[in-house]
Amino acid sequence: MSASNSPVPTNTNTNTEPKHWLLRVGDGENFISSSNRKIWGISSKKDDSKYFIKNAKPGDKLWFVKSKSQGKVIAVATFTSCESRELGPLVEISLTDEELGWTGSEWEKCDTEVHYTDLYGLNDCDILTRINSPLTIRKYNEKCQVNLPLEYSYIVRYSKVITDGI
Repeated sequence: MSASNSPVPTNTNTNTEPKHWLLRVGDGENFISSSNRKIWGISSKKDDSKYFIKNAKPGDKLWFVKSKSQGKVIAVATFTSCESRELGPLVEISLTDEELGWTGSEWEKCDTEVHYTDLYGLNDCDILTRINSPLTIRKYNEKCQVNLPLEYSYIVRYSKVITDGI
């Protein structure tokens, strides 16, 4: 990582249990395309993203949820960092949308990369959070119809980390 591509500051207090976050990933296709790089894109200008960038810390759990699906979880991973995207006009420091396999115009607004490790693919598990909200990112709370911390313990126990993407 170069000095100009430094991480966006995040809370590094590790004295508490990890937080669980739900990240909306549209139809999931772009998420799947970039899952081999362990990167997802968000806009730092949205209020929910600002809150996430400020409060997420390494070790928190990221639940990737498809839009318009009753909150279907397609993957879970462990958060490592947020980094500002640095895209040309002359030099590309960050991976381009094409390199990440992202299609569509909404990626022009994604100026921050969410990096993660320990990805578990859950598309076949039918975990439905039943959260209906326009927010792109939200912290897990009692409105979720699934006990995500408990589910995570089962996923880790009975599944394997995906190394090459979903």
